[in-house]
Amino acid sequence: MIAVDQETSPSLKPLNRLQQLLRQAWGKARVRQTAALYGSEIALIVLTFGTGILNSRFLGATHYGVYSFVVTVVEVVMIFSGFGVSQSGARVVALAKDPEKERSVHGALIVIALVMGACMSVTLILLTPTIELIFKTGQTESLKVAALICFTTPLQLIMMQACRGGNKIGVLASLKILPKALYLIGGLAMIYWTTLTATAALSLYFFGGLLTCVIAMFSLRVRFKSVREHARTIFEEVKRYGFHSFLGGIADNSTFKLNTLLIAGYVSTTWLGFYSIASTLVSPMVSFSVSLSTAVYRSLTTKDSLDRRVFILNGAFLIVCGSCIALFVKPLISLVLTDQFLPAAGLVYILLFTAFFQGMYQPINAFLGAHGKGKELRNISFVVCIVNLCVAFALLPKFGAYGAALGSALAKFCEFLGNVHYYRKVTRQIAATRSPA
Repeated sequence: MIAVDQETSPSLKPLNRLQQLLRQAWGKARVRQTAALYGSEIALIVLTFGTGILNSRFLGATHYGVYSFVVTVVEVVMIFSGFGVSQSGARVVALAKDPEKERSVHGALIVIALVMGACMSVTLILLTPTIELIFKTGQTESLKVAALICFTTPLQLIMMQACRGGNKIGVLASLKILPKALYLIGGLAMIYWTTLTATAALSLYFFGGLLTCVIAMFSLRVRFKSVREHARTIFEEVKRYGFHSFLGGIADNSTFKLNTLLIAGYVSTTWLGFYSIASTLVSPMVSFSVSLSTAVYRSLTTKDSLDRRVFILNGAFLIVCGSCIALFVKPLISLVLTDQFLPAAGLVYILLFTAFFQGMYQPINAFLGAHGKGKELRNISFVVCIVNLCVAFALLPKFGAYGAALGSALAKFCEFLGNVHYYRKVTRQIAATRSPA
């Protein structure tokens, strides 16, 4: 019998070539970082699903409602109280000249975050009577408990953005998934030894974030040196860049969330649930683009343009992932969620376009952010805000959840065009400054 030489076998040559290419790709730091972040995003989706099951089964409808309401209130307050510090902090960290300065900037950001958290707690305590007067939930005590412990929320957000700026991918991944994992472990422990209540769930939610931040501080070896000087630099960046981006984010995100909530008003909470499921099913597409953009963010501060390979890799993944979701969405829904949730599949087919456009502009958005183009990002968000409001009045009343899905695709397409427009403008300006007079 003649032995087949594996090295020269024609059938094995393409396989060997593929293995070699994969080894070369994995040897690059950007590829490993993107894979680590994307893995953390997928793990976050799984953990979120797990905590959702735990809350719905063991909190009960009443306590789960209280927990969801309080967390939503805190998130809304956070949206309006960030002032662009986290975005500005990421850029200041990215521009730090040496590791020692970077660690000191981290220290200044942590001090700012703790002050913001304290102010947020006081604001929530003062707003509690007004919130109770408007919503009449009877949950004054729960809101006060949350107000006392929600000071961790700005800290977690600012540290995540700082890790993005410093390209600390491992720490960033832990900041994403560890709070959910700690909540799940703590929740299961409470179920075993006692009873899980809304107050206990809120404590696990916020203190899990605090413990994660403490671990991250040690990992980053934070230094509290020249805090006042670095804080001054951060606030100057807020004035120049972060606050403009913050205003745009409020306009964009608030109207986008409004359209989602209006599904319940125009159709029913059932279709709001279908929309939520559909959004979750297409989220892995955008998660990859966000992970890729985060992995290259710091390097973009010194680049005149984006590497074409980033566009190609991002676009190729979005097309392949979107095609797989479209092919398997119905069997997946039937298998995991039962046939009664199949109406969500129709929404998925539309939201795939939303996810595609949203994914395509992520690297461009990161480039504009890395170059401190806050006014440009604000202008894009204002245009998207107008589109979202038009959707609320034109498409939602007539088409319901499908109108919201179509509107979101249109809004993200407009956001993609806006990012491309300003990217071309900024790169031309950079090229003009680089060219000899």
